[in-house]
Amino acid sequence: MRGSVPGLALARRRLLPLLLLAGVGAWARPPSEGSRPRLQAAPRTLCFHGQVPENSPPGTWVRGLRVPLARLLLLGPGQPLGEWALEGDGASRFWLHLRPSKGAALLRTAERLDREARPGYTLSLRGPRRAVLLRLRVLDRNDHRPRFPPCPAVPLEVDELAPLGSEVARLRASDPDEGANARLTYCAWPDGAGHGQQQQQRLFVVPRSGQVLAVGSLLGLRRLSLWVSAQDHGVPRPLRSPTRRLDLAVRRRQRRREARHEGAAPSPRRARSLPPSSPLYKVRIPVGTPPGEPVFTVPDALYQEAGGSWFELVSPVPAGSFPVELDRGSGRLYLSQPLERGGRTEVKIKVHRVDGQDTDWYLCRVVIIAVEEEPISWEMYPYPYLARVDPEARAGTLVYKLVAHYSGIENSSAEISYALIAGGEERFDVDTDTGVILTTGLPLTPDQEYVVTVLAIDEYGSKSPYAFVSILSGTRPPQFTNTSYSVFVPENTPAGEIGLFNMEQKTGELSLIHTVDYENNHHLYHFLVKAVEAESFLSSVTEVIVHITDENDCSPEFQQSIYSRENILESIPVGTSLLQVLATDCDSGSNSEVLYFVQNEDFSVTPTGAVSSSQRLNFERENHMYEFVVIAVDKGHPPRTGTASVRIRMANVNDEAPVFSQAIYRTFLSEDADPGTLVAALHAKDPDGDGVLYIISGGNEEGNFELENHRGILRLRRNPLPKLKGPQYVLNISAIDDNSSGGPRSLSSFAEVVVGINDINNNKPVFTECAYYSDSTWVLENQPPGTYVLQVEAFDADLGLNGEVKYGLMHRDGVSPGFSIDSDSGVITTTRRFDREKQKEFALSVTATDQAQEPLIGVCQITISIADMNDNDPKFETSHYQYFLREDTPVGASFLRAVAHDDDQGVNAVITYSLLQQEPEYFQINPTTGWIYVNRLISQTFQINRYIIATDGGNRSSSAELTVTVTNVLNQLPQWEKNTYWVTIPENTVRDTKIVTVKATSSLSDPRITYNLEEGQVPETNMPVRFYLKPNRADMSASLLVVEPLDFETTKFFTLRIKAQNVAVIPLASFTTVYVNVTDVNDNVPFFISGTYEVSVPEGAVIGSSVVQVVATDLDSGLHGEVHYVILKDPSEDYQYFTIDPKTGVISTQASFDREKRGSYLIEVQSCDSSDSARPGIYGQPNTVYEINVDEDKDVGYVVLTATANDKDEGSNAKLRYQITSGNTRGDFDVEPESGAILIVQILDYEEEQHYELQLVASDGKWENHTLVIVNIINKNDEAPVFAQNEYHSSILEELTDLPVVVLRISAIDPDQEADQSALRYSLHGQGAQSEFSIDEYTGEISANEKLDREKQSVWRFLVLATDEDGEGLTGFADVIIEVSDVNDNPPLFLCISDGCFVGQIPEDSPADSAIMEMSAVDPDDPRAGKNAVLTYSITQNIQNEINLNLFSISPVTGTIYTVLGSLDREKESKYLVVVEAKDGGGLTGTGTATILVTDINDHAPAFTQKIYTAFVSEDASLNSEIIELSAVDRDEGENSMVTFSIVGGDDDHKFFIESDKADKRGVIRLRKRVDFEKPHERVFNLTLKAEDLDFFSVAYCVIYVEDFNDHPPMFYPQFYEVAGLAEDVPVGTKVVQVIAVDLDSGLNGRFSYRLLSKSDPKSQFSVANDGWVTVAGLLDYEAVAQYQLVVIATDMGQPPLSGSSTVLVALQDINDNGPEFDAPYSPIVWENTPSPQVVQINETSTLLYAKDRDSPSNGAPFSFHLLSNFGSVTYFNLQDFNNGSAMLTALYTFDREEHKVFHLPILIADSGNPPMSSTNTLTVNIGDQNDHPHAAGSMECLIFSFNGMLPTTVLGQIYAPDKDDWDHKTYRFEGKDPRYFVLSTNSGFLSIKKGTPPGTYNLRVKVTDGVWPDVTSTVKVVVKEIKEEMARNAGSLQIKGKRC
Repeated sequence: MRGSVPGLALARRRLLPLLLLAGVGAWARPPSEGSRPRLQAAPRTLCFHGQVPENSPPGTWVRGLRVPLARLLLLGPGQPLGEWALEGDGASRFWLHLRPSKGAALLRTAERLDREARPGYTLSLRGPRRAVLLRLRVLDRNDHRPRFPPCPAVPLEVDELAPLGSEVARLRASDPDEGANARLTYCAWPDGAGHGQQQQQRLFVVPRSGQVLAVGSLLGLRRLSLWVSAQDHGVPRPLRSPTRRLDLAVRRRQRRREARHEGAAPSPRRARSLPPSSPLYKVRIPVGTPPGEPVFTVPDALYQEAGGSWFELVSPVPAGSFPVELDRGSGRLYLSQPLERGGRTEVKIKVHRVDGQDTDWYLCRVVIIAVEEEPISWEMYPYPYLARVDPEARAGTLVYKLVAHYSGIENSSAEISYALIAGGEERFDVDTDTGVILTTGLPLTPDQEYVVTVLAIDEYGSKSPYAFVSILSGTRPPQFTNTSYSVFVPENTPAGEIGLFNMEQKTGELSLIHTVDYENNHHLYHFLVKAVEAESFLSSVTEVIVHITDENDCSPEFQQSIYSRENILESIPVGTSLLQVLATDCDSGSNSEVLYFVQNEDFSVTPTGAVSSSQRLNFERENHMYEFVVIAVDKGHPPRTGTASVRIRMANVNDEAPVFSQAIYRTFLSEDADPGTLVAALHAKDPDGDGVLYIISGGNEEGNFELENHRGILRLRRNPLPKLKGPQYVLNISAIDDNSSGGPRSLSSFAEVVVGINDINNNKPVFTECAYYSDSTWVLENQPPGTYVLQVEAFDADLGLNGEVKYGLMHRDGVSPGFSIDSDSGVITTTRRFDREKQKEFALSVTATDQAQEPLIGVCQITISIADMNDNDPKFETSHYQYFLREDTPVGASFLRAVAHDDDQGVNAVITYSLLQQEPEYFQINPTTGWIYVNRLISQTFQINRYIIATDGGNRSSSAELTVTVTNVLNQLPQWEKNTYWVTIPENTVRDTKIVTVKATSSLSDPRITYNLEEGQVPETNMPVRFYLKPNRADMSASLLVVEPLDFETTKFFTLRIKAQNVAVIPLASFTTVYVNVTDVNDNVPFFISGTYEVSVPEGAVIGSSVVQVVATDLDSGLHGEVHYVILKDPSEDYQYFTIDPKTGVISTQASFDREKRGSYLIEVQSCDSSDSARPGIYGQPNTVYEINVDEDKDVGYVVLTATANDKDEGSNAKLRYQITSGNTRGDFDVEPESGAILIVQILDYEEEQHYELQLVASDGKWENHTLVIVNIINKNDEAPVFAQNEYHSSILEELTDLPVVVLRISAIDPDQEADQSALRYSLHGQGAQSEFSIDEYTGEISANEKLDREKQSVWRFLVLATDEDGEGLTGFADVIIEVSDVNDNPPLFLCISDGCFVGQIPEDSPADSAIMEMSAVDPDDPRAGKNAVLTYSITQNIQNEINLNLFSISPVTGTIYTVLGSLDREKESKYLVVVEAKDGGGLTGTGTATILVTDINDHAPAFTQKIYTAFVSEDASLNSEIIELSAVDRDEGENSMVTFSIVGGDDDHKFFIESDKADKRGVIRLRKRVDFEKPHERVFNLTLKAEDLDFFSVAYCVIYVEDFNDHPPMFYPQFYEVAGLAEDVPVGTKVVQVIAVDLDSGLNGRFSYRLLSKSDPKSQFSVANDGWVTVAGLLDYEAVAQYQLVVIATDMGQPPLSGSSTVLVALQDINDNGPEFDAPYSPIVWENTPSPQVVQINETSTLLYAKDRDSPSNGAPFSFHLLSNFGSVTYFNLQDFNNGSAMLTALYTFDREEHKVFHLPILIADSGNPPMSSTNTLTVNIGDQNDHPHAAGSMECLIFSFNGMLPTTVLGQIYAPDKDDWDHKTYRFEGKDPRYFVLSTNSGFLSIKKGTPPGTYNLRVKVTDGVWPDVTSTVKVVVKEIKEEMARNAGSLQIKGKRC
């Protein structure tokens, strides 16, 4: 049905009008048919409801409450509402707000509300002519924690045999909140002590119910403990209760077993008591319960109290197939097999008595059903659940019907039972089966609302949520299902079909009386609907809001049927808006919202109707026009549409770039391709029909390629010659249209040309760092083999194997250089250990060989130094120094020099001398020079022995003995003719040559002298022995002679010490020194470091090209060691092609070589030094060495070389004879004795010997000369044929037709000796072989067979092979390159292949004529063909300055762009575009654009954005805190604009630092050190700041104010005050002492106030003023407090405040202001009937009275006592004062307690103070009672009222049994059975009535016993009456004033 009210339609289906729901028995009566609804006011007041959350702040709006006053008063718009007032209990807690514009009243809270204090308010809103009832509900907020009730005094008990799953306890916590805020969940965790975890595993707390279930066996346990808590479900956060400990005591079972002994008579059989029927237990388990899970514990219903039971499973099926297992001891059932959904099994179990007979058992049944848990839900309607009942209803009256079922399962309530959980005050009950709530018959209070809590539960324990049914005792108004109804009615709904504005009173349905139109009528109707009961006229009101909703009954309409746009350029960007369409829809809301769509992929339309292009548009289409339909669709249901046409007419522009035929062109060239070689032919087509120009836009930086602009022909350049490098070139080719079709600019496209370069091996490896290796290469001596030395690196510009380098070492054959090199990495390592002292350096020749088939070799000469280690001890020249010293030698005189040598180097060889001293220290030694000098006077002659220590720089040392003989001044030492002798001799001085004569004389009578040459320890001091001394007896001298040959290269200088000793009893000696200088002679032959050099030279290398450098070393010095080199002549005349530098050994070419003509050359180099040789047999000639290489296959007799010696003699003296003296141990060579020709006399074998060093001697019979001949054996291998050239070049014109034509002829030879050259066969291989080209296999002629096209291929490359032995032998090869010639037809092109080409940079301060960049163009024409590729450059579009002067110029030859003026400024203009034209020799031109970027120089200083900064910092700021941010600007850029900030002044203590962000030009001043406001100089800092870039700076200032922080508490001076002798009676306000405190802070932080610590003055007896004066504020009492220790606190006003404290000690002075008093609270007893006189026992231990005084002792004892006369006290008693502070009381009378019960005796006590103080103290004397009177029976009546049946437990009073004695001890007991409703205290006799005692009359009898007199019985009558609420309201009270009974 359309337009229906959903709630109303549902009501009819349920038979009860949903709008009207009254209490049971008060159904609404429908009006008579045809009657119209009456809208007049009902007898009852209208009621409106609202709600507000508790604790909401004042002013909160009451939710849901809106009283439509205007509608209630039937007021029109704008009419005043009148005066309205809010009345009722609690009205003051709300504010009334009237809104005349809305015609309504609203409420706001005036204070915070508490739901727990009052959950609701019923108020009255009164106004003109009407009153409205307002019911306000206070909503709960979670503001209360759950709490458990107090713990029971005795722990709960649980049986140790409690079945699994049974409930052993239940947790109950309360929460005053409601709803979810009061819904509790319980949790538990184990007790921390004992076995808490184990106990938790045996107990389980059900979270929702709080049930504590036994889930494990309790056997053997005595106590269980758990910690539990409750948590609610409140929001925004749940609250948890305080934790509570749950203690459970496990009760043990007493198991009794009757012992049966053999032979004993059996016990009599006892009859068993069986249950009336077998118990049936139903167990419901969840589906999927795993096997082994306990499911049920069978309870023992019979034998539990009779000793226990055991269980037996009655299994009707074989064991093991049953779905459950049984524990016989506990009765626990376990699942052994899973049950499927709906599975059901029944088992029978016998329960046996433990100590019973075989027949003592009974049977029970257990049914187990596997079900899925289905939650139970309530089905009552409507909600909330409301009901009513008549107050006079009898018992069993039906009140409400509960209905529940399983969720999702209809009609499933058959197994559900119902229970009443709480509420109703026992006046209601629920039928467990039907769910009907019935009355119990207890009286109901009229108009009282009873709320009962009910629960639905099934037989398996599943429970529903709690439901709350509110039952009103009385009449309840009708209940609407909703508090408000909203109805949505579509427009155009037919009248009367569903309803609006007309109401059916029986059903509550609304209907229309006419159709409505949304577009023309109101959209919203708002009115109230009242439901009235026909009989009681009770009514309720609800709000109905009717919304008229729009229907989609209008279609979108476009404003135009055709939209058009003319002349749209086809180049417009995608997304350009072209036109706007607009459609309107007369509907509303979403029905009127229009979306646009187009049916064309080239266009799109926005939601607002803007039509734009979605793809690039094209003029080249039919009619040059686009036409499509745009559709407008609204959002209604179903949607409606409208359409319009759109026409777009296009205009042509140059919008398409040329298109290349290929995106990537691939070709290849040889590295040595000729100029002008065709590379590729490019083709591009422009779709717009424009002409196309080609340029190279990238990849041609070296200018090797030229491109014809119009034809797209790409060639190698012709001039200069191209220099190609591999592996490839990637050229970017631009195709640019000429924009003839019109457009903003020309368009271009790009293609790539990938030119592969085939490498040729034309570069030999080069050591680029060779010159520097020797400067820094060294290796430490003594290092193990394999030590790293150096890594060399050689570069080969070739590619592939041609550029792959392998490393090696060149060295003399058979001689190990001591080093090895890794062939791949070039790492040089050692092969042995080195000793620097033997050889200081090594020369290595390192080779780098490429891996080409014909490899090239590069050589690098490296000198490796051996670095020193401190591995040598210093050595003294002699081991024992002697000296004869006169005793009168003065102090400080040097007399002997000790010299030590160290073979190490540098610091390791620096020697320090010292003496191993002994006392006394006669001598000292100079630590540097070694001179020994006298340190103290020597007074006697004796011999002194010491040791000299020599220590080197590495702490290695040695010693020598020093012996000094002190001689008398009269003693005469031998005298030398010379103190020192100097001798110079050549190193070749022969043995026994005398070099010097020394002589000493003696003045003694015996003139004889003995000479001795002292032994040395180093070579320089004759160790090993090179000299000896020979005495000459004739003249008493001695001669020094050479004993062994000398070697200048080993030792150059000798220091020899000679001792001369006289002949005497005590011989004396003196010393002289002979210095021998050895000169060098030419005795060493220069040796090459390598015997064989294998090198290579590229063919075609220019004359003078360096080939290799040979190196020979000579150990001699000077000219003797200066080596010269010469190339020896040889029969092959190979020497004539080379030349050698005689000094450096660099061999260079003297011709250009052609490998095809000859592939190898052999030359011999001789090295000789530069002076005549001093070697034996060689006279007048330099030392010479011959070296030659000989093939191993040379025949016997082959002349290796002829050595020639010259003799200046003539005749027979010049006849020479040659012979080999050494090096020919195998006898492989011989020499022609007369010619000097060395011959091979045995077959040579390279595998057995590779190197010979032959010593050749030439002799003329008298003289002889020696030379060294080195013969290197060359291994011989067979060789393949060799072409005359490695590479053949030829050319042929393209398009030849007269074919075939011979292009070139190649030839090869077989280098093998006696090879058959005619047996060579040629073949051609490669692209085009045997097709375009062919070769004659016998002649080597290559012919072209087909017409060639240079545009397809400009160069043809072939490999030609020559194979010997008629094609069956070895093969040699050569390359053939045939170039196809071309013509000139290409203009120059500027090609750029990457970003940044044709971009130059120039600093802005550059002077005029500064070079900026080079614009290089390429011309694809052949550079060798005339001037077609010769380019000239010019600028066609220049940049001019303000006076029209050009800024740039260009070199016409190189294309280099220069500045014309020096006035560029980047800050004005940073970029210029210059158009450059390149013109070739044929007049063709090409242009390119040069981008000139003006780079920045630092010509601007940074500037602060502020000149003065101001900042504040608190003195408590942490280190590194940010204080202020600085910023600067710099007009420069990049590195020049990076700004660094610094503090240059005002911060002498470095309190601050600046953290700079250079790039962002920002700086942050941060705190480096803490500042202290209390220091005056740190309160303000005036910083000078500097911002600087690389060259300039600027200055600013920053004033930083330090703010005080409360960091100093007030401090007292002094900390302790003491006040003595303050009288305790000083008046209030007396000043006691003034305390003084100081706070170093400022402002509020330094202002403080005083107060006293309350704990130090708890009674506030003192106060302290703001000036620090402590005054008395209350009365003082010395007796209460004798001394005060006051703590005065000074607290400042900072945040946070700080405090300081001081202690004031106030000692009080006592005054006598307290009278004496008894020292104890005496209460003596005098027993009645006791004879007099008797001394009164004051207390249990004494009969004396004592006194005390609270004053000080000076105002206290001794005391005096006096009994005052008062009502006969002196008559009955006498007081005796003992004058020592004590007194005794005597009773003078025999008393009867029934006459005198007590005496109050006034006793005057006086102290001994000055003045004395006295006081009267009352002594109470009790007359003790004796049971001398009988008691009697009594009676009493009590009238008790209960309000509405509620009566709390009440004490009625004491049982009355009159007795004159009052100290009797009575006991009270009920006679007969104790009454149910009363409790009697046995000792006190007080009678109490229990809570809930029902009304009635109760008569009680109580037996009273006193233990002396006979018992009596007293009676009590108790009447309980009930007071109803009406009686209480009408009751009054009367209070009678007067004397109490």
